[in-house]
Amino acid sequence: MKRFRVVPIDEAREGVLLSDDVRDDDGNIVLPRATALSGAMIRTLARRGIGAVRIVDEALTEEQLGAERLRVQARLSWLCRHAGDGRAIGLLRTVVEQYRMAGLA
Repeated sequence: MKRFRVVPIDEAREGVLLSDDVRDDDGNIVLPRATALSGAMIRTLARRGIGAVRIVDEALTEEQLGAERLRVQARLSWLCRHAGDGRAIGLLRTVVEQYRMAGLA
């Protein structure tokens, strides 16, 4: 199974493959998945306000994998910070976390 990771656009490198379509705020596809990024593409994405991209990464070390898991959990905590502690939000958070972690395995 291929792994992916989210990288800030200013840390993206030429030649990496996108694991997902890159979309703008209106949902239009800016770059399709499996595109190899070029320097010009990275600059254009930054200029269009795209803050991060998901890239294919089949060589995550255990340390990187652990850091990415922590990043996912921190992001979910931030997104759910005003949602309360109800059963429904707990279930939703669990499902979303499982979905996001599946992409790392």
